[in-house]
Amino acid sequence: MNFEIAIKNLQDENQTLKDALNASEKRCEQYAQAYDQMHAQLKELLRHRFGKKSERYIDIDPENPQKNFFEEDTKFAIEDARGDRQEDEIKIAPHVRKKKHKNNKDLPVRIDIIPVSENDKICDCGTCKSVIRYEIKKLIHYQPPVHEIIEQRREVVACPKGCDGEIITAPAPLHILPKVKATEEFLSFLVVSKFEDRQPLYHLEKQLNERYGVDCSRQSMARWQIDLRSPMQPLWNLLKDSAIENDIASCDATTMQVLNEPGRAAETKSYVYCIRGGPPEKSVILYEYNEKEHKKFVYDWFAGFEGYLHTDGDNFFDLVGATIAKIVNCNSHARRKFEPIAQGAKGKGLAKTAMRFFKELYKIEREAKNNHLKPEERYELRQKKSKPLMEKFKSWLDEMYPTTLPQSALGKAMSYCINRWDGLTRFLEDGRLEIDNNLTEQEIKPLVIARKNFLFCASQDGARALCMHMSFIRTAKLHGLDPYHYYVKVLKKIPYCKTIEDYEKLLPWNIAS
Repeated sequence: MNFEIAIKNLQDENQTLKDALNASEKRCEQYAQAYDQMHAQLKELLRHRFGKKSERYIDIDPENPQKNFFEEDTKFAIEDARGDRQEDEIKIAPHVRKKKHKNNKDLPVRIDIIPVSENDKICDCGTCKSVIRYEIKKLIHYQPPVHEIIEQRREVVACPKGCDGEIITAPAPLHILPKVKATEEFLSFLVVSKFEDRQPLYHLEKQLNERYGVDCSRQSMARWQIDLRSPMQPLWNLLKDSAIENDIASCDATTMQVLNEPGRAAETKSYVYCIRGGPPEKSVILYEYNEKEHKKFVYDWFAGFEGYLHTDGDNFFDLVGATIAKIVNCNSHARRKFEPIAQGAKGKGLAKTAMRFFKELYKIEREAKNNHLKPEERYELRQKKSKPLMEKFKSWLDEMYPTTLPQSALGKAMSYCINRWDGLTRFLEDGRLEIDNNLTEQEIKPLVIARKNFLFCASQDGARALCMHMSFIRTAKLHGLDPYHYYVKVLKKIPYCKTIEDYEKLLPWNIAS
């Protein structure tokens, strides 16, 4: 009996030790995950503080850091293992020096003829010399802008005999802002100066006053820019229609601080969305402000849209992706999660293997771009080269993900790709689709640079006006128009618009044509 009790006690003690061991292993795993996460954050902070910001990745073999100058770039591990060679000959690309391209804008030319002195015009034989050619030298000239007051004098006529009711005043010209004492040219100058040239209004106020003696407060300039939003809204709606009616669009977002938002602290961040869309001949770049309920906002904005929507992995687009559009996720975002890990890793490592997959994938896209392939041809190229590569990448992810810590930077990067795999491979379905959302990110950049100067918007009306003016400026530039001259024409024509057809004539592609 005592022997059985001893065995029972030993079994209980053994189970207790097993439970303690399991608890210790779980704690160690948590500590390892926490350490790995904090170590990755530290390396990323050190890189942002002291390192390069470029995402360019150059794959170097740690065992042989010096690359062979007489070999072409080798394929990564999967193709190296087969020992296949794509070509029998080594091709070294020739060096091509890029020729500087002059600006296509034709500046006005003023000819200034410098004559020969009268004494030099007479030959030694007594004959008057004639001009046979000119020595030409072109100089860039600058003429300061002219700010002036236009005094409008409307004629008032009356009968000299004093007949009643015969006094008539000439009608006032229509103006987009009838109560504003500024011409369309001056309003266009203010809009382009702030949103394209990124001049804060207090800089413009000081510049106008000190250089030209124009007394125009920043409060007045801000109010005028906001007031332009209402008469220009129908034209903006037509730009949005062009994006909704096409079957391919893209969207990205950035933060914006708006001080006076109902029920929100001034420090709370809102968002500005950048939307690109429309057919190639009617492409648009639109910006839209929203402060909350972002999923619903995106869903309402794209109501009526059918097709493919390029986005990043943000959950703002989950609702529209589930009900309206086919989401095309950005491979550049997926690559971006592996890049800092690969840069900081020593040896070969899983992150570097993932970067090699992306390198080969983008090499195929560069081939299509350099050869100016049509959408149908790019589709065939992707089916032949990109699709098998993506299948290998997915198999590799499924195999390697269980070996990583889920909460580590590498585990999160792999999880990001696995969870969004359908969206990351959707670019294979249509040759018109892009592999990433970088083109839209590039259009976010002008707004971000301008934001560094004006820092925030004081009101929601100001934020909406900012988005509208940025939309017109970027779309006009997309179609080769000068923003200032486009604004002058639009501001002068809008007061006379009565029908949709009148507004359609003012769309950038109609003016450009």
